[in-house]
Amino acid sequence: MEASGKITLTLESVQDGERQVEIYRGEWFRKAKAVYIRYAEGGADSAAAGTSRQQPSEGEVRTLIRYSPGELSLTRNGAVRMEQLFVAGQRRKGSYRSAMTAFGLETDTTKLSIQGDEGVIDGQGLPAALPFTLEWAYGLLVEEQLSGRFHIRLHIQEEL
Repeated sequence: MEASGKITLTLESVQDGERQVEIYRGEWFRKAKAVYIRYAEGGADSAAAGTSRQQPSEGEVRTLIRYSPGELSLTRNGAVRMEQLFVAGQRRKGSYRSAMTAFGLETDTTKLSIQGDEGVIDGQGLPAALPFTLEWAYGLLVEEQLSGRFHIRLHIQEEL
């Protein structure tokens, strides 16, 4: 049986010592050897995060996170298109595109982990139930120059 459902996620981002917290609604599901988290941010209808519209509303960005043990990918589509890949101890290429600009980027990941209450994380290193937290830290490089250092905590729980 695959785990899935509506969620509330709390995104805590620290960039170069400056902390920001955002709360979104979305959905999560587990498929094969990975867990997926989908949510939308911005736009006229961000409260409808996780709904299955084909086109994002103006200003909206849909985010898909795929976590498998040792690797996390983040894809954003909408007003911004971005792809990032995180593997602890490795540098990985990604991309960023908007109406104004496009460039390559790299992530230099120093930490990637998943935590959950006892019994939540199964023998494959994946969540079998809620709640759980994904955490990663990385340096973001643009054209070989360090653009910033980030520490992200994404807490996933049943929809409130």
